[in-house]
Amino acid sequence: MIILGVNFCGGSVSSATDSVIKFGEKTADFSLSSDSISDSFSGWSIMVRRSPSLTDCLEGEDDLDGRDDVLLVTGLSNMKKNAEARLWAKRQARAEAREIRMRELERIQREQEENADRQFDMLAAATTEPPPLRGRPSAGAGSGRHRPASRRSSEDSLEDGGGGGGGSLRELRHELKEVEEKFRKAMIANAQLDNDKTSQTYQLELLKDKLEELEEEHSQLKREHRDKCREHDQLKRLCAQLKDDVCALKYELDERDRLIAEKGLVLIIGEPGEDGEPPKKALVQADNAKLLEEAGDGSLDVRLAKFAKEKIDLQDQISSLKLKIEEERNRRRKSSSSGLLNGPSSDYDLDDLQREASKQLADYKFRAQKAEQDVATLQATVARLESQVIRYKTAAEVSEQSEEALKSEKRKLQREAREAQNRAEELETSNTHLLKRLDKLKNAKSALLKEL
Repeated sequence: MIILGVNFCGGSVSSATDSVIKFGEKTADFSLSSDSISDSFSGWSIMVRRSPSLTDCLEGEDDLDGRDDVLLVTGLSNMKKNAEARLWAKRQARAEAREIRMRELERIQREQEENADRQFDMLAAATTEPPPLRGRPSAGAGSGRHRPASRRSSEDSLEDGGGGGGGSLRELRHELKEVEEKFRKAMIANAQLDNDKTSQTYQLELLKDKLEELEEEHSQLKREHRDKCREHDQLKRLCAQLKDDVCALKYELDERDRLIAEKGLVLIIGEPGEDGEPPKKALVQADNAKLLEEAGDGSLDVRLAKFAKEKIDLQDQISSLKLKIEEERNRRRKSSSSGLLNGPSSDYDLDDLQREASKQLADYKFRAQKAEQDVATLQATVARLESQVIRYKTAAEVSEQSEEALKSEKRKLQREAREAQNRAEELETSNTHLLKRLDKLKNAKSALLKEL
């Protein structure tokens, strides 16, 4: 029985084949134990060949760099799409490799069960055949057909003969049956252990795949967390910058109010326009501010229009008074001429009328000059304010253009930095995956070398 077991084990390792698995520039020579194991590892090598290598990742990254140089606007979207495509390809490759491993494990299990059944049948057939007995052949035993009959006759003679010979033969048969039963149980236990081993191996592969998927998800979550932290830092910096701008603007407003107070000027703010335009502002002297306040409520244009209307009214009054004076002079001339003809009139009345007319004329002239001066000062103020508004508008436009240029440059630099970080992270993840696969290959090689 021991010899049979040794022959069975030796027969299992008799057909050894050599296979070479190449990975990159390194080669590992393995001496596999059977054709079934070599077929199972062929699927595994196919899975390794199907998995993306470091050169493929680098080529993909070079292609992405070329596209990003051509289209900077759509670079980030292309990066995301390519990353999703690579992740989908990796998952599909892992699913195909998992299916291949399942088929190979099922085939190996079926072959092992068939081999175990075949060897058990062979062993049972070999054990049921009685061992040959060395005895003197009879005279009629010339051919091989009569050998079983002679053995049966010798066994019957031994059983018929009393003593310890028959008992020892029965004990040997009983022990032989016990050994056969033990061997059968051992074979069944061995097959069960092989089945458990294959199932545990399959479960281990599934857990490894799940672990890889969880690691990829963890790396994806880490990248998302890093992006969120980066956005949070950017928002914090933007908030701090806005706070600094607010402080600077407050300081400028205080400085403006101080300069206005030092120069003795007054800041006049008009009412907002009908179309939602911001109210106009103007710096005027204190006297001019009082005049504008006396003009009433309304915007600066409305007040200036009121002053212009008053000026026109005063000019009309002056012209009408001039006409009246001319008429009075003509009438006086006529009366004087008629008085000369009719006799001398009273000179006192004429002098009084002339004095009155001269006083009124002087008063009207003074009022007209004052109104003209006010209008001139207001026009000068309006012109100065318009020039200031134009200058401020040009400065604001220039600052807005520079701000837009700086913002676009900042966004461009931030986008390039994010793309570079994403490429570096993808290269790191691909490098870690390749290192893990290389470690798996090394472990498999060491395990096979230990088995051999």
